[in-house]
Amino acid sequence: MWGLFGYYWYVVSHREIGDDTIQALVVLSIVITLGIAITLWWVAHNKRLAQRNRRNTPPPPVSEPFDVDYLKRPIVAPDIKVLQAASIIDIELVPLTEEETAADPDNEYAGKKIYTVAKGGR
Repeated sequence: MWGLFGYYWYVVSHREIGDDTIQALVVLSIVITLGIAITLWWVAHNKRLAQRNRRNTPPPPVSEPFDVDYLKRPIVAPDIKVLQAASIIDIELVPLTEEETAADPDNEYAGKKIYTVAKGGR
């Protein structure tokens, strides 16, 4: 295969270079030069952004509601600071009372979550 490759380069190198070939080489050179210039500009742009540290700063925290869970069940818990300081937290799912069930009869996941700090916490 390398012999065939070398033979074809030999054939091509002995052909005359015409105006069409020169025009194609000029266009190809312009495209390559523009591609390299745009790539270098893009890299420099990204480096400038990185120096300003815009990408490394995390987005601001989004406050999450702590009155109901994902399934819209009510949550009964002590203050969030107490929960964050605890090393162990017990989570219990208890059924709703008749009054609470009557207040929301369409609730598919009836019950409420009760968070308590376990004994022996920090």
